[in-house]
Amino acid sequence: MVRDIIDRKSAIVFTLVGITLALCNAVGAAHAEEKFPSYWHKTMTNDPATNFYLHKFSDTLGNPAADTLRNVMLSLALNHYCDGNLALNSTSADAYLKKSGYFALKGKAWDDASFLAVNAFNGFDYRSAAHLCAGISYLFGDQGVLIKNLLSPGTSEPKMAYDPLNPYLRVPALPKPAG
Repeated sequence: MVRDIIDRKSAIVFTLVGITLALCNAVGAAHAEEKFPSYWHKTMTNDPATNFYLHKFSDTLGNPAADTLRNVMLSLALNHYCDGNLALNSTSADAYLKKSGYFALKGKAWDDASFLAVNAFNGFDYRSAAHLCAGISYLFGDQGVLIKNLLSPGTSEPKMAYDPLNPYLRVPALPKPAG
């Protein structure tokens, strides 16, 4: 008799645990479908007046060489992190690099510019990438404020899903040229 009561209690406990696990999986699946939190949509625009990240990354760093390195790093990062067929226009890229003096940067000038450019990406996270992907045509589109006609617009969303436990993204520094 005592054994029957224990068996019934065990069955009830296992049933409750099973239901709880099923509910957790259903809730997790519902959240896994979202690439990012829905409340971000309001500010994920192509307008720097409403998209803080567009304003931040289109503002000057106070050093033209640092702006050049930051723009190159940003274009490479967005080409990597944003979804869609982001075709890189090599003609526009070469013209920008020549016009901006990228190939002339060496030594201490490179070090100073690289320091400022890398610091612009401190705290770069999934939210930054999502907002910049949404405004990619503002930065690098036909009338791009950083580099005109560099990247074709994609889906305006990041490739990967949002992971609140690990939101930070790495944007590596550009390799220092020899000389």
